[in-house]
This record gives sequence, structure tokens and C-alpha cells, in this order.
Amino acid sequence: MGRIPSWAKIVLFLSSYSPLFIIIALRAHDAKHKILGYHLEPTQIGSVELSYLSVGSLIVTIVSVAFLALMIRMNRTRQGQLSQIEQYRNRSDMFTEYLLVYIFPFIVFEFSNLFDVAAFLVLFVTVAAIVIRSNRLFVNPVLVAFRYRVYEIETEHDRRILLTKDRLDGNNITINTARISSDVYITTK
Repeated sequence: MGRIPSWAKIVLFLSSYSPLFIIIALRAHDAKHKILGYHLEPTQIGSVELSYLSVGSLIVTIVSVAFLALMIRMNRTRQGQLSQIEQYRNRSDMFTEYLLVYIFPFIVFEFSNLFDVAAFLVLFVTVAAIVIRSNRLFVNPVLVAFRYRVYEIETEHDRRILLTKDRLDGNNITINTARISSDVYITTK
């Protein structure tokens, strides 16, 4: 695959925060906003009343998680190549980096206040820029729900991040992998 287009990086980033978007949708379900003198009242969807912020959060969640699942599925079914792992280290601890952004909105932000929503968006865009530029798009808590583990591995030729549903154990491990981005690989079927 190699180079991921910028729009896809943004969608992958959004998927990593889909649990947060669900939390926002729940917290802001009855939020009323006033924008430029126009009142945005919650809308009735079936038997549930949801604010526009909730509806938007749910749409972002559905689209981004579906894109992540499709991307993972497409890459797992590729031919791939055999990789001999010389050393490995479980890096699933990297998922905990997301906790700050999940906890911070609960402490500070009131989602019925438009200025708090704007402040949250500034924080979120800042985090997005850092995550996208540091190539940590695949350290994604949603992948935990998909039962993936993250390993940092060394092969004869390079060091990479490996996404796998398998537990690496022992020495002389050979697995079939496909490249997702510059230094991120996934095990293939």
C-alpha cells in the first residue's frame, strides 16, 4: 500500500476516537445551541431526541469505523510476504495514550456551551496533527475491540509496527505480513 492519502489519514484518526464520539453523542443528546442567532433544537429520530452535535458524532463514528474495518480487511486478504522476526516487543501499552483525550472532556467541557465545543475542537485538531505527523494512526483503541495487538518487531532488514490478532511467543517466528504504510504491517491470512 505504501503512502496513505491525507484524507484517509484523517478518517483513520477519527476512527481512533470513535468511542469518544459516542460519549459526546450521549452527553450532548439534548444540547441546544445558538449559532449566529439561529437556535438549533434537538431533532427527533425515531423515538429518540438527539442534538445536531450528537447526530454528527454518530455519523463520524459509523463512517470512520467502517473505513477502518474495510482497510484492515483489504490488507489482511492481500498476498503479503513472509517475515522472519528476530526480536519483538508488545506495544499494546500505546493504546493508553488516548486516555487523556477521553478523560479531559468529562472534566472541563459542557457540550451545550458552544464555546466549550469550540475549545474541544481546537484541542482535538491539535491532537490530530500530532498523531498524524507521528505516524501513530494504527495505535487505535478500536483495533483492541477488533482483537488486535500491536508489536514493535525487528526483522533482518528493518524495524516495524505489526498489527496482529496472534500472540507472538517464542523464538524464530515467521509470519506472513502486508505493508499498510511506511513502517506499519499487518498479518495476512
